[in-house]
Amino acid sequence: MGYHPEIQPLFLEQVKSRLPESASFPDELAEVLHISRDSAYRRIRGETLLSLGEVRTICNHYRLSLDSLLAVTNDFISFNHRAINATTFTFGDWLKSVMKNLEMIYQFPQRELIYCAKDLPMFHYFLFPELAAFKMYFWMKVYHRYEKYEGVNFDTKTIPAEYLATGERIKELYTLIPSTEIWSDEIANISIRQIEFSEESGFISSAQATLLYDCCYQLLEKLKKFATAGSKNGKDNNFFLYKNDILIADTTLLFKMGDKRVTYLTYNTMNILTTSEETFCQNMENYMTNLVNKSVLISQTGERERNKFFNRIVDKVKTAPRP
Repeated sequence: MGYHPEIQPLFLEQVKSRLPESASFPDELAEVLHISRDSAYRRIRGETLLSLGEVRTICNHYRLSLDSLLAVTNDFISFNHRAINATTFTFGDWLKSVMKNLEMIYQFPQRELIYCAKDLPMFHYFLFPELAAFKMYFWMKVYHRYEKYEGVNFDTKTIPAEYLATGERIKELYTLIPSTEIWSDEIANISIRQIEFSEESGFISSAQATLLYDCCYQLLEKLKKFATAGSKNGKDNNFFLYKNDILIADTTLLFKMGDKRVTYLTYNTMNILTTSEETFCQNMENYMTNLVNKSVLISQTGERERNKFFNRIVDKVKTAPRP
């Protein structure tokens, strides 16, 4: 493999840390590398060195980097980089990666998603297929400039059925995972501007714009009900919503899985930087804890504040330009 033998157990230990405690590491490794269970054991014990190809396969599958093991100080943090393009990592691939991340966190008995949001968390849009289809159309046409959407106006039929099916699965998983979300009352502004821009540009008709605004309104009403109940699925106490009007600078996600942490940073709207580096994730958790402490809980309790908060957002949707 071309590295010091002591690195292999450290590397494989990092892989193991990404798995639920109930998972069999030898079985997982054997499946990923397409080798026998005995061969996997030999690699875990260090009797057989991993080949470069095997290291690459493992890194790609578990989104790990050897750089984090080789870094000499905490000043260097290794991130996994996923940027959407039209060939090697398509929007459909991005959706599947979101689904796989949720499937990963769902395996853990103790799990939580902390979401500091500038735009409504994308999971919510899948509650309304028409709105979800529009958001996907806009992201691909305007942000990522997909050639297939050049000169093509919005229609739900322009969105591949598999994208909507993946979105439905994302929504199902999200409703089962406890989440702490931090919003400001500008949370719907981005969608309002996207609808307005699309209508002015001729991408959507006036009737479609009206329908999409109505979907936004209905979505906010549904989310208000989630906040009132403190539940996303009507059964579990798993939705903790905070309002903060001054401290939300960017969109950041932190996955907590028992004692494991993974941070997701977004840039250029939807591209993602991911790291499980312990010090960075601990700093991020401390930051988010501080942000929560400086925010107001409006789910379950705080009815007056909750009503005022949602009324302000709904008013922005109602007063958005209409044909």
